[in-house]
Amino acid sequence: MSTLTRRHFSRLAVSAASTSILPGARSEPARSKRVIVAGAGIGGLCCAYELMERGHDVVVIEASRRTGGHVKTIRDPLPDGLYADVGAEHFTRPGYTMYWKYVEKFNLPWMPWKRRENMYRKIDGVWRTEAELADRAVLKGFGFRSHEIDYIIDHGWTELPTLYLEPFTAKFKDEYQPFGIGLDDLDHKLLGDVLAGSGASDAALRFIGATQRSSPAKPPGSGDVSALFRLWQSAIVRLRGLPVFKREVFHLKGGNQLLPDTFAAKLGDRVKLNCPIDSIEHGDHSVTVHFTENEKKQTISGDHLVIALSPLVLPKITVTPGWTEAKKYALQNTVMGMQSRVLLVAKSPFWKGDVPSINFETGDNRMSLVYETADDVPGESCVLMGSGQPVQTPDETLAAFRKFYPGKNPDTITHCIVHQWWKEEPYAFGCERHPFPFGQLVRMWPHLIEPAGNIHFVGAAYDNLPWGQDAATRSANRVADAIHAA
Repeated sequence: MSTLTRRHFSRLAVSAASTSILPGARSEPARSKRVIVAGAGIGGLCCAYELMERGHDVVVIEASRRTGGHVKTIRDPLPDGLYADVGAEHFTRPGYTMYWKYVEKFNLPWMPWKRRENMYRKIDGVWRTEAELADRAVLKGFGFRSHEIDYIIDHGWTELPTLYLEPFTAKFKDEYQPFGIGLDDLDHKLLGDVLAGSGASDAALRFIGATQRSSPAKPPGSGDVSALFRLWQSAIVRLRGLPVFKREVFHLKGGNQLLPDTFAAKLGDRVKLNCPIDSIEHGDHSVTVHFTENEKKQTISGDHLVIALSPLVLPKITVTPGWTEAKKYALQNTVMGMQSRVLLVAKSPFWKGDVPSINFETGDNRMSLVYETADDVPGESCVLMGSGQPVQTPDETLAAFRKFYPGKNPDTITHCIVHQWWKEEPYAFGCERHPFPFGQLVRMWPHLIEPAGNIHFVGAAYDNLPWGQDAATRSANRVADAIHAA
């Protein structure tokens, strides 16, 4: 690895470490800078807020008519005061360290969410409770080996990956540095091959999600995920002291949009809505952004530009001069997941007394997860939420639910809402970042998150672990630190 790349990693590590500072406890800037932030999602708003707090001149340009980006709380057409987060739905503890600091700083009301307690999982056509997935006979029936069964019983069903991953993940010491620790060759191997060599059973590979195996007839392809990428992502979780499955989750009372709304209120008229960007020009010391506001062409210049936009949106914007080949490759090869958010509205909680839990893992991609939301709202009316395919109809969704629901006919459901991000929020579609292409980690990292001159990148796509609001607030602080120190 080149000296230049190692220096980049060192700079990233220093910036990441600085995010442990409590928001608001900042030094005065050596010089006030003019900073343009493109995108008013939580990452862009957080970065703009941090820069404003440090004395910099900030303006936020947002293409849509709302702030929040992929953090979106809806109430209409839900009845009786119900609400649902159709974008980023939760945060965890432990974890989400920077996010929690803003919750506490702004004194935002938060609530525990039981959506990951008493999970009810459909496996091989059979619904299984958590107790059953800790039963030796059931586990033996799946084909686990005796030491794997012992580990699951001692540590829990969801922690099985640690049994085989920990010897590898323990080698990582810097969460921003996946290279140079003796595992670089694993970017050209599949995790299934690596773990099988460590003695993992076929059942363990299946439930760890490492069933892909190479063979002369089927060598790894670009659609596969490398062992190095999987191990690096798991190592970040380990370095942060988190479990594999984050069971303790929370949401803001009234909806998670409360935090970006709070950032936007603090920023005031520095935020300009309904202003899609047409083109960007950048030089050694300045950036100029051309955008459209109320059908009029506008231009604004500054010292730095912060791009808080999905990589899926960037091709629509002309950038002069163009990205370097390394940056261009990383942006063009970043794949973002897309899904719909599915809501089922019911007159009453029909599942109570009918099934062991409504926290489902269904195995059906039309509503892969099911859980209740807004249970803090008084009254009998309730709403179930889940994740669906990017395109599906309410009728298809409701039919799927009725087919896989393991209890009696849920006859109190009144209607279904499918929030399709590509349709409802064309400037914010695309959920979390997918794994990098097989064998291409060195071409993607750290080029994806590095600045291009005085253009910086924040958001869920531009951090080491792409966990929505966590990655957005982490990257926002990292970039604010870099601009402040420049």
